[in-house]
Amino acid sequence: MSTSRAAELLQKAATYIIKALEFFGDARIVTAVILLTAFTITLLARLTPMHWGVYLNEFDPYYEYYLSEQLLQHGNGNYFSGVAWWYHWWLENPKPRDTLFWYPEGRDLRGSSQPGPAFFGAGIYSLLNALGFQVSLYDVHAFFVPIAASFAVFTAYLLGKELKDNRTGVLSAVLIALSWAYMYRTNLGAKHEAIAIPFMLLGFYLFLKAYKKNSLLLSVLAGLSLGIVVLSWGAYLYPWNLLALVTLYWLFFHPGDTALEKTYLVTNIIITVFVATTPRFGPTTAFLSLTGFLPLATTLVAILLLTGLRVPSQLHLRQNKKIIVLFIVALLALFIAGTYIGIFRGIAGRILAVVIPLAREAGVTTVAEHQVPTWNQVFDDFQTSILFALFAGYIYFTRSREDFTNAFTSLFIFTAAYFSASIVRLLLLLSPAVAVTASLGLMEILDRLADAGTTLERRRAKGSQTNYRLVILLVAIILVLVFSPSILASKIPLNSHQPPLILTSSVPVVRYNYEYMDWMSALNWISENVPRDATIATWWDYGYWISVNTGRKTTCDNATIDTKQIQKIATAFMSDEATALQIFRELNVTYVVIFEPLQSLQLSNGLQVWFSMMHPALGGDMAKSPQMLKWIDRDPKDYIYGYNNGTFAYIQQGSYTIYMILPANTPQALNATLYKMIYARNYKQQVFIFDSFLQMFGGGLQGYHGPTYNIPQLEHFELVYVSEPNGWVKIFKVKG
Repeated sequence: MSTSRAAELLQKAATYIIKALEFFGDARIVTAVILLTAFTITLLARLTPMHWGVYLNEFDPYYEYYLSEQLLQHGNGNYFSGVAWWYHWWLENPKPRDTLFWYPEGRDLRGSSQPGPAFFGAGIYSLLNALGFQVSLYDVHAFFVPIAASFAVFTAYLLGKELKDNRTGVLSAVLIALSWAYMYRTNLGAKHEAIAIPFMLLGFYLFLKAYKKNSLLLSVLAGLSLGIVVLSWGAYLYPWNLLALVTLYWLFFHPGDTALEKTYLVTNIIITVFVATTPRFGPTTAFLSLTGFLPLATTLVAILLLTGLRVPSQLHLRQNKKIIVLFIVALLALFIAGTYIGIFRGIAGRILAVVIPLAREAGVTTVAEHQVPTWNQVFDDFQTSILFALFAGYIYFTRSREDFTNAFTSLFIFTAAYFSASIVRLLLLLSPAVAVTASLGLMEILDRLADAGTTLERRRAKGSQTNYRLVILLVAIILVLVFSPSILASKIPLNSHQPPLILTSSVPVVRYNYEYMDWMSALNWISENVPRDATIATWWDYGYWISVNTGRKTTCDNATIDTKQIQKIATAFMSDEATALQIFRELNVTYVVIFEPLQSLQLSNGLQVWFSMMHPALGGDMAKSPQMLKWIDRDPKDYIYGYNNGTFAYIQQGSYTIYMILPANTPQALNATLYKMIYARNYKQQVFIFDSFLQMFGGGLQGYHGPTYNIPQLEHFELVYVSEPNGWVKIFKVKG
């Protein structure tokens, strides 16, 4: 080959390489690659629990799966007939109740549940089967969650880009992809938040876009997106009220903004229609409740401004502000008075605890996911991004009167931070807010550094010897390093492949060899051995697992919708057998299921002793009994050893101290039915650490500091099953 020919080929090759680099270096291509990578990582991380098999996770997803079954069953297999059945509830009187839950009164499925998960689950199942894909409804519910949740990558990008620029959008997508607070509740087989979060972010994006473009179509789409949130998530109240708050705030300073007034009216009317037509909420929640007060007030203000209050004079604008304030105060006073006399619906305890953290009833304080998060939990989930998010909130609030997107951004992060600080479950709500506003905060600082660098470089050109560009670069590098734990310290790589809770009997583990299959074995035994018409009493935590997986009736479950019935079960468990038997017969209970992950120590003589270990990962009924006592206003110090002063029982084993939660040496505790059941002797667990006869061995167990006594054996309940392999779940049959 001649030299000229080779040179020509090299030149062509260089040209192609340059074109390829230009193509792949295009901002749109880079953005697409990052977003697709983030989506893939998000999806694969959520699918990792497939390693243990396909299961629904936690508790609520089992109920959501049951709702999908009921929708298809009542629609005779036809999806649209099933949807019609759901809304036919409005025409039915009396409202039918399903006695599989909360027996004997039962539960009004449609009147107490949101239809979104059932609509999506049954709809996708019907579509896939119509297309020839033979899939089970169970698998659809398991896989739909991670797939739907992963689309938050794209909606976070759209919102971040709309609030500032493409860089912000890309970083928002990366942060939401790596958010453990978001993933923890939206992995394989998890909950309906997987639908709500992506659509909430999409609704916010469409609303801001509709306002900027003064677009009716985008306003309608924003309303529909947030309407899906209404169907799918009890926390729909947050986006519904956030848009109202932001709009009202802006109109107070800019009453002449007709574009916002129109955009809000269209969007909110659609959201309100969803609220009013959903059986769980209805017109009362939409128009006659304190939770719907702010959207209603903002709607009326927007209508008043559009129909004549708005005038061009600044003097009159100030008058309008006073009128707006007086109008809202009068409306609020009307709602409070109406609520007091019973006309308007008040605020549920869980919602009240979010709005006013000090107002926490037993139904809130005794639920783990309703506890107040610690600062350590918040920082552990979000790392340094929470600091950048709060910084962005402050900066944007200082400019909130001049720009509507700034007002939205600041109120978004501050309200999300406030509400999530009240209930640990709502850290999920904080995750998209932090992802977007932390990205804004970082980009805001970098842009200011760039502007400062340009100004300083001009000074250098006039004679200064300082290399300002290098100083700015070092500051930017330090800033990025401070931000980097938000990405590099994500807990997703370590914790994403946790097995589903039902497979580990609620023990949160990462390395697992199927050694905690007790609940699976117990549910299988119930399905094969307990009569179909039996009623099972258990603490509410396990209700969904039992009812949905075995088809047996339970007296209470994870919905915690009947306080009086929960109190009855708590009273039965924490009282003597005669009282328990009376309550269980009243509820027609034939079987009782309890759960306690007892641990053991082997003594030098080969004897095994069992005890309830105090450990956050081993929260059985012994650890839950103080919460049961709170439900019925009894003092836990009369039931739990050391509860009054924190001097719990413990045993010293070498350099290790094992703390225990044990019954107190009081008549109330030693006769409590629950404790008798937990420590019922069986072929697996014969000796307990507090047994008095152990005192005969050299004065007691070496290193043990705790009570000694004998718990009486059961008289009215027969132990019929002890779970495999650990004996953690015990099933009792009510005698007589």
